[in-house]
Amino acid sequence: MTDQDNAQALGMFQSLLGPDGVITDKDELTYYTTDISGEGEVLPLCVLRPIAIDQLCQAVTIAGGLGLPLVPRGAGMSYTKGYLPESQNAVMIDMSGLNAIEDINETDMVVTVQAGCTWGALYDELKERGLRTPFFGPLSGIASTVGGAASNNSTFFGSGTHGAMADNVIGLDVILADGSLLETGASAAEGRTPFLRHFGPDLTGLFLGDCGAFGIKARVTMPLIAMPASEDHLSFAFDTIEDIAEAHTALARENVVAEQWGIDPVGNQNLSKHGFTFLEGLGVVKDVAATADKVAGAVTNVTKLLFQGQRLADRSGYALHVVVEGVDAREAQAKADRVRRICIPLALKELPNVIPKVTRSKPFRPIKALLGPNGENWLPVHGIFPLSSAVEVSAITDEYFSRHIELMTEHNITHSYLTAASATSFLIEPMFYWKDRLHAFHMRHVTEEQKKAYAKTKADPETREVVMKLRRDLSGLWDAFGASHHQMGRTYPYASQLSSAARAAAVAIKAAFDPKGIMNPGVLELSGEGDGVKKMTKFPEFPQDLLKEEWTVR
Repeated sequence: MTDQDNAQALGMFQSLLGPDGVITDKDELTYYTTDISGEGEVLPLCVLRPIAIDQLCQAVTIAGGLGLPLVPRGAGMSYTKGYLPESQNAVMIDMSGLNAIEDINETDMVVTVQAGCTWGALYDELKERGLRTPFFGPLSGIASTVGGAASNNSTFFGSGTHGAMADNVIGLDVILADGSLLETGASAAEGRTPFLRHFGPDLTGLFLGDCGAFGIKARVTMPLIAMPASEDHLSFAFDTIEDIAEAHTALARENVVAEQWGIDPVGNQNLSKHGFTFLEGLGVVKDVAATADKVAGAVTNVTKLLFQGQRLADRSGYALHVVVEGVDAREAQAKADRVRRICIPLALKELPNVIPKVTRSKPFRPIKALLGPNGENWLPVHGIFPLSSAVEVSAITDEYFSRHIELMTEHNITHSYLTAASATSFLIEPMFYWKDRLHAFHMRHVTEEQKKAYAKTKADPETREVVMKLRRDLSGLWDAFGASHHQMGRTYPYASQLSSAARAAAVAIKAAFDPKGIMNPGVLELSGEGDGVKKMTKFPEFPQDLLKEEWTVR
């Protein structure tokens, strides 16, 4: 497009959204095109901030008519470049203004929210009514949005029993590339209301995990459940990553755990280094005291337990944290007993249950872990596997880091693991830490104390590139073991991994919904043009046998 065309497009968007609804400031565009993994390669034409769904439909219609690529963005809590545009005439859409909780239907037990609604806002509103959604958000839910979770899939709170986000959506309202609004689920039929996911073929599922490649989510409808009346919290120490993986999978097969997550020795050390700053100090103690039956009102005892739990976890290596729920205390206790029967034979010992109790006492807290404990850049990579592969994949992943210890030591790169499991899958998420500059996303979201201490850290592009290679290589290694991923974005391969029939189907769906290829082109390796596939990353066939030449970084 020419400068005149761009000016015309900006004028049309400003007429629709007003001057505050169209962002063109370079510093702001730089922020919007940076995720946790780093900066994008190009800035977009503008960022649009609609505050009504009708505005969004009209904005998409304008962009579609002009052939402008459209890239939706929720809270930006991504590390896979899913919303980083690839062309300078791209139009980003900030969905955070579409944040209304439109309908809480306590009769039909469904809730409909606009896609920019945060999990924290939804949880607080539902809790007042004694309700919640079965899966009720990721750890970053104070900021991350329901629409973002629908586009990228997501797990954590409630996932042990109820699965991922994609398992907990009844219906969607999606804006297609021509500006039309598509309703899915039961409301796809004329005049019906969203109460059931299925009305013939499952159109809803096509848009879950699509990273915005097929359309832009405007509304999401989810089921409601009564807030569980009772909880119990357990923690155990394990010697090896294989031991904790075995415990994860055994618990998953029992299907009695609301959440289960594991932290490795480095992660436990990081918790200890963060200390009360990480756990929000006395505020956490008060939260726990107010919600825990056994220690209600006993702040001193909780303080003692908190310190005791950290020390024990530090000494014991891998720590597994578990939450169980029940309709009453008896059911919760029965589930806790089943957890102990599984874990105690595998564990070194049972730990004080402070960390899961604190986590559940106030699920959505200010995000303070975008940097490591000493101001390091933090960047995860994850793989999801069948339960039968959990122990083997954990051992192979740990061995991968052992083989690269010299390279990581040379560049002062450290790592830790987060592990988790749901009913049918095991997740392992290594996290890299290294000293590097703070980029625009960091500067918007880290704490004031972190800015003051680390804002002047020097850039280290050489070490950053080593980290990126390690991430790509490890992901390629996991592919050999059948890995799947959430928030695939532009980091994990999708179209190139599909069978020929599945790839043809994905390309056909992209072409049907987005014939001009304007919906987040390049994400999922789908362009919508030509054969519909854009190869984003070349993974080596045998990434575990890296050639030394490729890893010579000086």
